[in-house]
Amino acid sequence: MSSKSARKIATIDIGSNSIVLLIAQTSPDGSIEFLDEHYALTKLGKDVKTKRLLSDDAIVHTIAAVKELKTLAIEEGVDDIILTTSSAVRMADNRNRFLVKCYKELEIFPQVLSGKEEAEYTYLGATTDVVTERPIVTIDVGGGSTEISWGKLDDMVAGHSIDIGCVNLKEEFDLGVGYYLYKRLAAIRYLRKEFAKIAPDLNSWLNNEKATVIATGGTITTYAGIKLEKEIYDRKLINLIKGKRKELALISRKLARMDIKSRKRVPGMNLDRVEEMPAGLLIISEFLKYFQFKRFFISSNGLRAGILKHYAENL
Repeated sequence: MSSKSARKIATIDIGSNSIVLLIAQTSPDGSIEFLDEHYALTKLGKDVKTKRLLSDDAIVHTIAAVKELKTLAIEEGVDDIILTTSSAVRMADNRNRFLVKCYKELEIFPQVLSGKEEAEYTYLGATTDVVTERPIVTIDVGGGSTEISWGKLDDMVAGHSIDIGCVNLKEEFDLGVGYYLYKRLAAIRYLRKEFAKIAPDLNSWLNNEKATVIATGGTITTYAGIKLEKEIYDRKLINLIKGKRKELALISRKLARMDIKSRKRVPGMNLDRVEEMPAGLLIISEFLKYFQFKRFFISSNGLRAGILKHYAENL
């Protein structure tokens, strides 16, 4: 009989674009149930790729938002809180100042995840509830990086992190407002160069087998909301719905051609992601196209779910 006790645990992940709190309940038998999710948009990673610095305003805004989410987690009876951060902080030359400030004000020192750790946790989370004997490929588009992993159901074979996400791709190629074909084509060329770096390993491992492709992250869950025309995010409703590459590419182009006002009126659009959606969807669309994946699943379980699963398994 397991000696584990039931616990309520939470992770607060400080991303490049948003902060996400995920709360879960563990059981003595080792199972885990994801209960509630909250997020705040802080754009900590704005301009980090070019300037290599976290701005003072973004630091203050981010820590204030984490404080609120920590308070919420405590009010919901959480026993343990894991605080993580990733690509924006990894890139920043002033990351130590940010980390020390977090510790002083939050009394928790953030764990800075490496790109490989992000890929591993994302794979662990994304494969939750998945039943398949096929090879699995996962993609998670964040604000400042994109994680691509592959393996079999309980065994990740490889994980890669690309230093491009919906925020810095938007900034670098000015994809937020207006449809300019030359900018979009330049972004596509850049993405293809990045995908080419992992293509030999991934294609060799797949060896022409059909893969189960799973996409996670805020961009794709917002896409799911648009697809379902649901204004309110429902992680259980969204989890493991099917998507098609051609349909995603079509919506990606439509959103890119809209001005911000029109984009805000799209049913299911998350208003906090209006500017980044064309860039985020372009990453996923070009990934699917480059590797000739026609279909995919959308998972509401990604990085945060993987962190909590890993933590629960090691309690």
